[in-house]
Amino acid sequence: MKAITLLGSTGSIGTQTLDILEHHPDQFRLVGIAAGNNVELLAQQVRQFKPEIVAICNPDKLSELKAALTGLDPMPQILAGDDGVVEVARYGDAEAVVTGIVGCAGLLPTLAAIEAGKDIALANKETLIAGGPAVLPLVAKHDVKLLPADSEHSAIFQCLQGVPQGACGGFC
Repeated sequence: MKAITLLGSTGSIGTQTLDILEHHPDQFRLVGIAAGNNVELLAQQVRQFKPEIVAICNPDKLSELKAALTGLDPMPQILAGDDGVVEVARYGDAEAVVTGIVGCAGLLPTLAAIEAGKDIALANKETLIAGGPAVLPLVAKHDVKLLPADSEHSAIFQCLQGVPQGACGGFC
């Protein structure tokens, strides 16, 4: 069973990732989860997937999240703010971190996950655009995988890898 952490759980990439986890509960376990502002959806996700740690990026929403999770057993560790999201990214025994946080806000959590030795499924181009000179050496240093998790990123990745001879059915 692969242990993963999800950053940006209430966005498009996050909800699609959780859909995969829901349909393959024997293959994946959610260790940590983080979201921006959507307390209601985040609380539903936490109740369903029961991660060990959760963060809401907007610290003003922390008390609302705690209230929404009242009575949950087991109760996860609940954090807030940028530091909380970074802590979720580096936490525990997750083997991989899916990073779906929008914009440059995804850079620091991604760096923390890499430094913690976690493979990265990246759905955030700004992390490489703004932080490529920091991200890529860390990926090599910590011997982790950096894989695309969004369609555009995956298309570029596939182009760079090349197409095995005969794999395109004569169309290439």
